[in-house]
Amino acid sequence: MARPSVVVVVLAMVGALGGLVYVHVTRDGPEENNATTPRAATPARAETARSATAQPAIAAPTGTPLNDPDAAPAQPSSAQFPATDDVERWIAATRSNDPKARAAAIQALANAPVSQALPALERVLESGEPHVDRQIALHSLRALALNDGDDNGAIRDAIRYAIYHSDDEGVMQSAQAVLDDIEAEFATRVR
Repeated sequence: MARPSVVVVVLAMVGALGGLVYVHVTRDGPEENNATTPRAATPARAETARSATAQPAIAAPTGTPLNDPDAAPAQPSSAQFPATDDVERWIAATRSNDPKARAAAIQALANAPVSQALPALERVLESGEPHVDRQIALHSLRALALNDGDDNGAIRDAIRYAIYHSDDEGVMQSAQAVLDDIEAEFATRVR
């Protein structure tokens, strides 16, 4: 008969493994899961990804999945960053009572300037709904770090704060996986 402490440890390990598998499976699109495709995005590919998610993420019609890779952008962005009014609207929408609007706004902040998006995403990591809002915020922080870099370490510090101070085990595990992914990507860029 197994001791209760052994059962708890085994269940915790299975849960952690499941969380890591979930983050790994959901963080990359089908084209990036191909082992022959290089992980580092070219500038043209990064700009395409930005413009494809900048506007439709917040303005997606009801019933359209937030992460639908086949969804065409409503208006392709010609600038690198969205307009300041859009970013301010997204930041305000992160406090919305509508979960879909909130989720879309958090996701859209992945395309905003780090200086504007980071404080809002940090707030979401602290007080957002753990199973949806905080997970999306982690993915947005990952996108910000990988697309724009994190020279001063502020994005990684926000993720570390979630690892050590979150009140949700799933958020802690996801944050650790996102941080590991960012660090691994930065390590390959240095070579």
